[in-house]
Amino acid sequence: MKTKTLFLLLWLMLPQALLAQVNAVVVHKSDGARIMFFLADNPVVTYSDNCLVLTTGTKEASVPVEGITKVTLEEYSVPTKIDNVDVTAGAILFRQLPAGASVRVFTADGKAVSTLVADDNGSLSVDFSRLPRGVLIINTPEGTVKVNN
Repeated sequence: MKTKTLFLLLWLMLPQALLAQVNAVVVHKSDGARIMFFLADNPVVTYSDNCLVLTTGTKEASVPVEGITKVTLEEYSVPTKIDNVDVTAGAILFRQLPAGASVRVFTADGKAVSTLVADDNGSLSVDFSRLPRGVLIINTPEGTVKVNN
């Protein structure tokens, strides 16, 4: 009976996902732990041996049904400490980085295309005109930023 209730709840949550700005399904366990799967990873939900099984191409979690308190759809963003960023049409300026911090720029396929160093004041400007077009991943000690060049 609990299994049918769980699947009914998942089915009823579908309209919520379509109408809201959600991007993750979260399984809340009775021990307080949370298991999160991003919807962009196309998680597959199945039921096997009295366990809810969530699987993506890179991750799998199997949770006994009796250990689940709730399943929610949530908007989640990866927290970063990048607060002082100015974006212009041709560049991005980072401020308050650690002095001398190394900042690396990657293409979407993981190819490193630039390594830059913050000045003594912790400032660094990334000039997009010298970088490949497309999605770029900028990795700083304070977090990671994705931009479309």
